[in-house]
Amino acid sequence: MAGESRGSVDAGPQPAPTNGMDVPRAVADRLARAIAAREFAEMVSALARDAHFRYLIPPGPGQTEGAAEVAAKFLEWFGDADELRIESILAEPLADRTSLRYRFLLHEKDGWKAVEQQQYVDVDEDGTISTIDLLCTGFRPIEEPVATAPSNRMHRFDAGTLGCADGLAQEFRRRVLAIPVGDVLLVETSDPAAKEDLPPLARMMGHTVRTVEPSDDGRLLITVERGR
Repeated sequence: MAGESRGSVDAGPQPAPTNGMDVPRAVADRLARAIAAREFAEMVSALARDAHFRYLIPPGPGQTEGAAEVAAKFLEWFGDADELRIESILAEPLADRTSLRYRFLLHEKDGWKAVEQQQYVDVDEDGTISTIDLLCTGFRPIEEPVATAPSNRMHRFDAGTLGCADGLAQEFRRRVLAIPVGDVLLVETSDPAAKEDLPPLARMMGHTVRTVEPSDDGRLLITVERGR
């Protein structure tokens, strides 16, 4: 499935925000959410420049090398979906590697499909993924998912001192698109300008801004419910 890039290539690898995880798990989780959001630049920034990718999919095995080439392969698989929902993401240590498993529901012109991919990844000393071994179920046709009430599950994004002038808006967009519809993203930031910048951006993207308020430590807390 051919798809378009939804971002530009970063100048180089960037450290993964840990959000309480160790670095290998955090960067693996970051890659899965970038795949779900179809964010080419975010996938590239999670990968080592010479990343090696080996995969086994129903048509047969394959491999490619290079961060851009690996990201392009994921876009080839997922880029044509007009809707993609995260069912689950699990990143956990496995001896000297990291296990990453995720399940997506996606809708294309021929209907709804489910897909699960299991990755075993190696993370280098720079905090980027150097090797991926992947096994895929293929895209399995399913009935249209039953509509359910939003879970309103909370996802935390600690932006630190990141501001809209140096990437907060781009990272917010990636994070909110990677959570299920109806779930809530809690953004914590030390940048006071985010109070004026993020809510209009969220509304323009079709999301609902629930609250904008200061925390006890003087930081800014913004909660946004993801819309379609």
